[in-house]
Amino acid sequence: MSETRPAPLRGEHPAVPGIAPGATHGGRRTQRRAGRRKITVLEAAGRVIADRGADATRFTDVAAESGVPVSSLQYYFGSREDLLVAAFRHASTTETGSLEASLAGRADPWDRLTLIVTQALAGYQEDQAKAGRLWIESWHFAIRDQEMRADTLRDYAEWRRLIADAVRLGIRAGRFTAALSPQRLAVLAIALIDGLGIPLALGDPGITVTTATQDVLATLATVLRPGSSPPHE
Repeated sequence: MSETRPAPLRGEHPAVPGIAPGATHGGRRTQRRAGRRKITVLEAAGRVIADRGADATRFTDVAAESGVPVSSLQYYFGSREDLLVAAFRHASTTETGSLEASLAGRADPWDRLTLIVTQALAGYQEDQAKAGRLWIESWHFAIRDQEMRADTLRDYAEWRRLIADAVRLGIRAGRFTAALSPQRLAVLAIALIDGLGIPLALGDPGITVTTATQDVLATLATVLRPGSSPPHE
């Protein structure tokens, strides 16, 4: 069976098969089931991309991983490229949404920075680098795909916002005294995280998640001079 068909315009969401616009009651239940099924597909696609790489991911691979027929995947997404974009987008929004929920329960700004750095670097571990590998694959795919590039840049902006918000909170509380603006500090923090995350994902024996996290936090502590000291080996 062919794995491509004319793709719908990106941003459009094709109707669920068999459901007329505005359907109610049973139609809504069917839509909910279809929505859950689509999430299952996107999570399966993320696993395939992390294992095989975006370039090697096909409808047949995602169908085998998810148990959803290729014909349904083609109907939902139209093209392989649109499936990849949707999978990257789902993984990113799920990760940042979970992180924001965790940050909401932490009032201390240094604790917030610690959580962000720890979670970001943990995703790059070689033995469980699903999030990190997807992030790296998204860079590669974004070089050639304009929509994925826009998504990736938005993802960067979201991570920088979370860091900048924690820095602002610390400045207002008198915990941080920053020589740079929160926005610039956030850019540098993400650069440090990604710079250490790549060798982590490659299994560099000289870098561990623990040492990488300590190094990033120690660097931020030097710049921010927080009242509490960062962890040391």
